[in-house]
Amino acid sequence: MMKKRLFFLLLAALMMPMAMKAQPKLSVHIDTTVSACNSFTWYVNGNTYTYVESGAYTKIVGDTLYILDLTIHPTYQITVSEQQDGGCTFTWGDSVFTTPGTHTNHFHSIYGCDSLVTINLALTGTASKVYDVTACDSYTWKDTTLTESTTLNLVDESTPNCDSLLTLNLTIIPPTQKFGEDTITACNFYVYYFNGDNMLIETSGTVISTDDTVTYQGHQMPYSWTTANLRNSYHPRTISKCYDSVFVRHFIINTDITTYSTAKACDQYIINATDTVYTLNHSTNKTFKIGRAANGCDSLLSINLTINKSPEVSIEGDTRVTPGSSATLTAHCNQNVAYKWSNGSTEESITLNNIQENTDISLIGKNNASGCADTAYVTIMANVAIDDNADSELMSVYPNPTNAFVNITAAQPVKNVAVFNAVGQQVMTVADKNIVDLRNLNNGTYIVRIELANGAVHTRTVILSK
Repeated sequence: MMKKRLFFLLLAALMMPMAMKAQPKLSVHIDTTVSACNSFTWYVNGNTYTYVESGAYTKIVGDTLYILDLTIHPTYQITVSEQQDGGCTFTWGDSVFTTPGTHTNHFHSIYGCDSLVTINLALTGTASKVYDVTACDSYTWKDTTLTESTTLNLVDESTPNCDSLLTLNLTIIPPTQKFGEDTITACNFYVYYFNGDNMLIETSGTVISTDDTVTYQGHQMPYSWTTANLRNSYHPRTISKCYDSVFVRHFIINTDITTYSTAKACDQYIINATDTVYTLNHSTNKTFKIGRAANGCDSLLSINLTINKSPEVSIEGDTRVTPGSSATLTAHCNQNVAYKWSNGSTEESITLNNIQENTDISLIGKNNASGCADTAYVTIMANVAIDDNADSELMSVYPNPTNAFVNITAAQPVKNVAVFNAVGQQVMTVADKNIVDLRNLNNGTYIVRIELANGAVHTRTVILSK
């Protein structure tokens, strides 16, 4: 409506110079929309114009056209009658009336205009009001402190023109808990459900709560919390429960005890913990739980571990000789190591002269950089006769290959049998028996040395395949 009104005013302003050829061209000045209560006074170039009705108004001063779009809102004066039976007061808006008669009150319309409302009020009868009260421990009513459940009637004569009959139905609920105190010990942190959220306690301290509030880290919050270990301490305040208690929670937060270590090992490293054994085959920088500390928390080992592979040492050379001859042995290893033979030599090869009996030789190969070492063993067998055709006819070892036992037949009784593996290590010996049980040995090729009662010594190569 306003835009339509402004449109016609502008159209009139544009058409006016055409109708008044002798008049100069007008400039246009438009006032914004104006709302007023009852009336509005318009000031134009020192002159005043008062309007009491809504409308569009124009004034021409010199070569300027002034336009006013005006809306007038009325004020109201209303008279109503009210009768309050059985009461001594009447509440009207923000006002409370205790006497009958004519009363006025000012209100504002939705447009902000003042309206005067007059009420003709009649107060008759005696007021009656009932108060139903539930209180904790005690309740004060009309300057009287009550500690037990009761019903009281009181005539209030403080209100003019009528008396008020007041009834109090009082229920007193005694406190259900007087005091509670707990000490909670935890490791590293403690979590409990508090006021709809999980509260994390990471340091030792005390939480104190009374009735409706709890104090934590200097702040008071509504008291409604519980924890996994304190379900019985969940006391929300309700109409049927009263608490005048002080609840104290002492938190003792201990921390895990960590021992730091740096270690080196060959091939593997073993950590013996309380509940398990950790076998480590690779270098690592890791923390392991190894038991329980004195404060009840975990005892941890943080280890920076270096695992080195051990060398693999072997011996090659003469391991079967005739009495009085010599044997040459050579060391081999898959790493750069320092050698030490059992005869004290540190050379890669050694020669043993004038060997008269079986001789055990050991070799240690040590990697000085890692500290890891390996040891190899061989036995040089002397007094070994070389089987010939004549011997073969007198000595028989069967079956060969075998999967368990070998039988020995000879012209003389068998005095002793020794079994050697492929690298010359003696792995078995049997005395005064013609049957040798090989079931405890691994599959492979073995040398069987047979000594007869007349001192003759024979050897046979036997293949074990289970």
